[in-house]
Amino acid sequence: MVRFSVYSRLAVVVLFAVAAATSDKRQSIDDNQVCTTDIEGHQVCYPRLFNATDEFQAVLPGQDLPPGLHVQINMANGERLAKLMAPEPNKDLALTVPESIPVDTPSDNSRQRGFGAGYKPAAAEGFQAHIDLVVELSTSTDRSQTDFLHNTLLAMEDLVHDTRYADELIHRSTGATSLLRLSDANTLWPANIRQLASVVLGTALQNNPEAQESLYVDGALPLFIDNVVRENDARALGKHIFALSALVRGNNRALAEFAGESLRNLRTLRVVGDGKVRDMAEVRVVRLVEDVLNSELHPDFLESAEDMKKVFAASANAWCSELTDRLLRELAKPGAEYYERPVAYAHALQVLRSQYPDNCSVSNELQHLAQNKATQLGNDESAADYRQALSELI
Repeated sequence: MVRFSVYSRLAVVVLFAVAAATSDKRQSIDDNQVCTTDIEGHQVCYPRLFNATDEFQAVLPGQDLPPGLHVQINMANGERLAKLMAPEPNKDLALTVPESIPVDTPSDNSRQRGFGAGYKPAAAEGFQAHIDLVVELSTSTDRSQTDFLHNTLLAMEDLVHDTRYADELIHRSTGATSLLRLSDANTLWPANIRQLASVVLGTALQNNPEAQESLYVDGALPLFIDNVVRENDARALGKHIFALSALVRGNNRALAEFAGESLRNLRTLRVVGDGKVRDMAEVRVVRLVEDVLNSELHPDFLESAEDMKKVFAASANAWCSELTDRLLRELAKPGAEYYERPVAYAHALQVLRSQYPDNCSVSNELQHLAQNKATQLGNDESAADYRQALSELI
């Protein structure tokens, strides 16, 4: 099981003033854009993924940072600046440290803690202070520190894009455990805290095999699954799915444990939310199922684990029936405001049908309704993906 131990809290470090960056009302049009409203009421959209260059640029609210960037934070106003990392000697990565924290310390344990050359001990200690705060508040019943915790998690999210900070978080035995506790709906932390905690975990685990294996060995997978099953907020559920996917993707042992009954049980999830928020949460669940069961994403694993083929086939059969029922209900509707959900159903169904022909087939009824719906959609550009997904099933 996940290990628990007690760490004393470090001296309080000045938190990044990032709350201002989240105070605007943002609405994501899709996974590739962030849209907000300026002071004059005009909608402004920009790419969700930050496009780094050799020069520092401002990171706009809501933008995702790819890993390995040089990131600085203005301690006065919370503005984040980022650029591509250059191999410059004596240049330090990731954190602009307030002057009140000494840069030189008697002993540099950063290498032992997962930090490489170029990291100031003060920067490492500052990140450890964030972890200490998360550890302390995760077991607290005092919700008056919610805003403080929210800003701490935002700061951690920025930093764990770099694997050295991610490794520090994961290898701190109480770090990941505390984030999992904050993500749990049963702890009654607000939904924004639950979803941010999962974002930090998922970001730390992405493309980080050592971190994945460390958490899996500690028995964390059931906790990730429990957070998904217990969540009743659509936005938070989407982030829990992201964290769970980051843990199992590419880790064969986690994949083997998750691909059976746990994956089939996700069919009973009932997402609560309004409109597109609910739709996108369901889409994330279906995409996770598709990724797990898509043998093309992990061919070596299935070839070397003959017994797992039956497990995957059983889950493919169960999800094939579930997706067929869901898509039939969508096709019976006269119209739809959003198409993301039926597109996800149709695409996943086609993947299962092509890879598990003995366990998944498309009925004549479904093909007939798909043909009729594709014809109804006509040349509607907004429904192009839906029309294409249906055509693949016909």
